[in-house]
Amino acid sequence: MNKLTVISGMTALLLLIGSVIWYGGAGNKETDDVARQQKQVSRDTAGAAQGEIISQQAIHWHPELSITIKSEKQPIPANIGIGMQYAGYPQYDSMMMMTNIHTHDISGTIHWEVMEGPVRADDIKLGQFFSVWGKKFTSSCIFDTCNGPEGRITLKINGKENPDFENYLVKDRDKIEIVFE
Repeated sequence: MNKLTVISGMTALLLLIGSVIWYGGAGNKETDDVARQQKQVSRDTAGAAQGEIISQQAIHWHPELSITIKSEKQPIPANIGIGMQYAGYPQYDSMMMMTNIHTHDISGTIHWEVMEGPVRADDIKLGQFFSVWGKKFTSSCIFDTCNGPEGRITLKINGKENPDFENYLVKDRDKIEIVFE
């Protein structure tokens, strides 16, 4: 084997390895950054005080919400938080014509988009979504249905019961279940 063939082969191999590292790393950079941010926010939200800074950066999260009252699934309407009728809400963006918390469809996915940091604990409380929606949600009531002889309300986050109700600090990709039985 001559020297030129060995050098050409080594160069080609190094270019191949470099390409895999470059494109593999670049393709995952955004995912890695989001994962790092979620881990940091998750650590930060544990025990966060009212008004405490959760993230110095903007957030764009997609928790999923389902509400069931007496075994009947309640619809989560499209376009909550979208349109001129929300212009009086403190987090309304007049250029986008929507609030930082909104829905686009009836899937139950909430778009939680705080476009500028810092993000404070008050910005990510579950009760904020219900405030935008104009519906009641507390530890004792969902909509017009309240704890009593007919049942009680529970909140589950990712399958585990949670006592925080309207004060729960939402995280990206949370599966939020509100059940009255």
